[in-house]
Amino acid sequence: MASPKTFEKLLDVREKEKQEAQKAYKQSVEDFEVVASDMYHLLKQKEDAEQAYHNDIHRSATVTTLSSHFSYIEKLKQKINQLQVSVNQARNLMDDRQGKLTDAYIEAKKFEKMIEVKKAKLHAAIKSEEDKQMDEISVTQFINNREW
Repeated sequence: MASPKTFEKLLDVREKEKQEAQKAYKQSVEDFEVVASDMYHLLKQKEDAEQAYHNDIHRSATVTTLSSHFSYIEKLKQKINQLQVSVNQARNLMDDRQGKLTDAYIEAKKFEKMIEVKKAKLHAAIKSEEDKQMDEISVTQFINNREW
């Protein structure tokens, strides 16, 4: 039977894996936030451009102005569609790393529980051995103190 020390060494390995998974997850969250922030800014630009376009329509702006606004909005839509792919990839990566982090936590917890069980069994075995020794001492003393 493996000793608790063996499991503690394995737990150290699992803890390191868990820390690496935490770092990877944190990095993926930061990457996602950057891409999502870029997406937000593009959407905000598009919203502002559409508002300016509608204002120009109501003000009876020139065809050239309306055409340039429309063209700008279309370019923003294309950038948004391209960036949406990046956002989805970043989200998927973040979700994947979150799953790995969860698995790493579970593995570390398993080893912690195994160590706890091993220590409890070891403690129980030591206590049982001590009880046996105390019984033998008691019997020996009883026999020695008994008068024949």
